[in-house]
Parts: sequence; C-alpha cells; structure tokens
Amino acid sequence: MPQVEIKQLMQALNVSEVHVGRLVREGMPKEARGKYDLGKCMLWYIRYLQGALKRRSGATDESGRTEQHERLRLLSAEAELKELELARERGDFIALPDLEKMLTDLVVTTKARILAVSQRVSAQLVGLDRPSIEAELNKELKTALSYLAQSANGHGDHASNRDPSKRTGES
Repeated sequence: MPQVEIKQLMQALNVSEVHVGRLVREGMPKEARGKYDLGKCMLWYIRYLQGALKRRSGATDESGRTEQHERLRLLSAEAELKELELARERGDFIALPDLEKMLTDLVVTTKARILAVSQRVSAQLVGLDRPSIEAELNKELKTALSYLAQSANGHGDHASNRDPSKRTGES
C-alpha cells in the first residue's frame, strides 16, 4: 500500500496525533519520519485492538480462554443435560442399550417368521401352479413382515410375537 502522512493515518484510524505517537511506541510500523504504510498500520492496529479487547474481557487460562467463556460453556452444558433429562422423562428418546435390545429382538423375530414360512406353507403348495405358489408365498411373507410394520407403529408385542412357531391362529 502507499505511504501516507500522519494526518491521513490519523483520519484512517480515527485517532489523534498524540495517540499515533503512543501507538508507534507500542510497535506500530513506521516507514520514515512522518511516513506510514497505511495497510501495515491498519493491520497492526486491528491486532492491537483485538488484544485490548481480550485483556478487557477478563483473565485467560493457559489455552487463552476467558473465565467468562468457561462459565458460559458450563452453563450451556448444564442446560443441555437438563434438557436431555426432561426429554428422557417425557419419553422422547430411549437409552442406546434399550434401543439395541429392541432392534435385536425385532431382527431375530422377523428372521424367525420369514424362515418359518417354508415350513408353514410347503404342504399347501403341492400341486399348485406357479402363479398360485407365488401368490401364497407373497401372502405368507407379507404376514411375516407385518411384524416389522406393527413394531414401527408402536404396536409390536415383543413377548407374544417372539417365536412364530408357538403362536396360534396364523395361516
């Protein structure tokens, strides 16, 4: 950037001549007597003001975080925990181990129902033509898979539906 005189620098930084002198003593770059590189000076002044803001905002720890920042983080974490507890009490979510158990039960039951189809319908398929066999198999597979749909809608009964060979009234 071009070099400017002190009056132009004062105007650009919106400071007095005395303040420019103080900034130079604190490290603001100066090209020659009364001459300044405006870009370098503005960049330096921005960093200077950022440092002043940090010093004003409070004490910092070794990582550069302020005590106020840490308090805000703590309050935020506490608020999140309370929200999670409230959501759990409302039943908005379940614990991961409970979900894993429910999904495992669902997969095991669905697998058993699908594998039981062949035993249940094999005798009924003897002598049928291909379209009839496909229709009967589709009907039985849909019945076996209906457990998934019932569970997804919250109507699945894990205890009574666990072993399809022990249930009665299934065709």
